[in-house]
Amino acid sequence: MATTQELTELFGADRIARVDREECLRFGVPEAAVTALSETGVPAFVDVLFTLTVQGEPVAFDLLPVEVGAEQVKVLVLGGPTDDPGLRYCLDLERGVVILLALGAEPQAEIVNSSLETFVEFLYRMGLRGAHTAQADAPQQHEYYQKLADYLRAVDPVAFAEPDSWWSAVFEQLTA
Repeated sequence: MATTQELTELFGADRIARVDREECLRFGVPEAAVTALSETGVPAFVDVLFTLTVQGEPVAFDLLPVEVGAEQVKVLVLGGPTDDPGLRYCLDLERGVVILLALGAEPQAEIVNSSLETFVEFLYRMGLRGAHTAQADAPQQHEYYQKLADYLRAVDPVAFAEPDSWWSAVFEQLTA
């Protein structure tokens, strides 16, 4: 999984956000995610995939009770895609999964990654792809994206469990 050093080298120390360990515990962040959030951190911006600086409410690191269908869950907002102000990535504090939450009168959610640690790994790998494909031609880029998808699928099969899942759709666009 991505380390603090790797994130810092790729994004810069001032572009990694962390939440104090005690605050994580107060929020009810699952123990497995505390280290990822308080030590490793989350990149502030990754291409169009992720930003901490979202438009409107809720903002990054807000606690939010959400009713999805008949279920009420408490989530910690992590940020959102850069191109859709109606979506937020959130850490489900009960299950420890990262979800993509569509805001609105009737919120909808889908699992993006099985853990915060794998979400950060995916963001890190997507950040690396720019450097690895900058000078590549289209067939080389396609091959790189296929290898990257295979690697990420092995890291977190849940992220690709459905053909229309978030990460499946991202890679479909990259390889189209």
